[in-house]
Amino acid sequence: MKKILIVLSAMVLLLTSCASDNKRTYAGAGIGAVAGGALGAVLGKGKGAAIGAVIGGSLGGYLGHRMDKQAKELEAIAETKRTEQGLVTKLKSDILFDSGKSDLKGGAKENLGQMAAIMKKYPENVLTIKGYTDNTGKVELNDALSAKRASAVREQLVAAGLTNTAITTKGMGPANPIADNTKADGRKQNRRVEIEITVDESKAPKEK
Repeated sequence: MKKILIVLSAMVLLLTSCASDNKRTYAGAGIGAVAGGALGAVLGKGKGAAIGAVIGGSLGGYLGHRMDKQAKELEAIAETKRTEQGLVTKLKSDILFDSGKSDLKGGAKENLGQMAAIMKKYPENVLTIKGYTDNTGKVELNDALSAKRASAVREQLVAAGLTNTAITTKGMGPANPIADNTKADGRKQNRRVEIEITVDESKAPKEK
């Protein structure tokens, strides 16, 4: 039993030291359960895998619960889904911007203010804002427009109280379409801004 405890301790230390600069992303208890399952396989026997999954599941459970809670709050404002890395909140660019423009509409500023009010409750958030366009026009122009739109969203979130250092932006242009660019409705869906949310564990409040 002592040997098993030693192995468990070593594996937990390994799992919690995998990320650099204390920045670790969590998708919740599921990640811990997978890691725990692997631990169970190391221990051997079917019962070992089950025990490993239970132990591992507790590693990301707290942050996973916070991520789930945040997702439910954001769903009232924008299309939001869980991913293996955290959350993705998708904003349609026609709601945020006029066609071909990077200046935020008045309603968009209010919407982003509401999102910032939610996100401020989760100081562990690390945001990556990605702007996308359809494939109409030159790629260079679309790349530049998508970058400007992502930056405009960041500036609005910062103005609403989020920390600038925890937000990065990327202009993706027409890359990674989610709908058919040969149809008007598909191009409309592809013109979007996505906010990816991961976690910096070092900034999370302590579990009560």
